[in-house]
Amino acid sequence: MSGKSESIGETLRRLVHHYSEPQGLFQAVRAAHPEAGKRDIVLAALSVMIDQSQTDLVASRLLHQMAMERRGHR
Repeated sequence: MSGKSESIGETLRRLVHHYSEPQGLFQAVRAAHPEAGKRDIVLAALSVMIDQSQTDLVASRLLHQMAMERRGHR
């Protein structure tokens, strides 16, 4: 991951358990990284989801749901 993606990924890892809905998680990450585009956040979420898939199923499911819901929205 690039530096920006790593930073967004770290934020996702830190915040994922504080939100039960993908929209809230997305908005929190957007607030923490106002320069990040939707695509940046979705790609970071997918990367973290893959990394976490074997150890944190709850986080992986929420990240997957967020990425899938946001992939086609502008």
